[in-house]
Amino acid sequence: MTGFKMGFSQDKLEGMQPVPDGQYKVLFVEFKPAHSKNANQVTGKKSINLNAKVKILEHPEFEQERFLIASLNEGVPSFIQDFVHSFGLEMEDQLGDNPSIPGVFDADKSKFKEDDPSTWVYAGPLTAKTAIWEVGTSDYNGRPVNQIRRFICSVPDCATRFPKIRHSTDMNKKG
Repeated sequence: MTGFKMGFSQDKLEGMQPVPDGQYKVLFVEFKPAHSKNANQVTGKKSINLNAKVKILEHPEFEQERFLIASLNEGVPSFIQDFVHSFGLEMEDQLGDNPSIPGVFDADKSKFKEDDPSTWVYAGPLTAKTAIWEVGTSDYNGRPVNQIRRFICSVPDCATRFPKIRHSTDMNKKG
């Protein structure tokens, strides 16, 4: 029996460097929902991260496709609203008592389990929409990583139509 070794370039092992700080046009690819790592200290229940995957567009500096992930924890609904508004869409029932992300999450009934977010498949108007996001870098375990600083709203006349909405200007700012 003949064996072989599988090798990798040092650059690939070190991982991709983060994209430079700035604003980027992005294309919505998919949600990859999953339970968060930590349970709520009061309820003991794990929250859900929607993990929105987007592709960076129109940036010649990158030789290969680059993706960003916005975790979008359900515990911070204002960030989810900012995310939806960045694509020029409103939340469904935006002015009602229970606004929701436009679309549905049980598009593939053969896989869907309500208590397992990893089985949820999104179908809706966010698919293939573009947005502008502001991206920054931070330190994670001694390495630079990208983080989304803000989703830039593209809902026409948002401030006039929805005066109570205050879009975040830096989602990573403490306090």
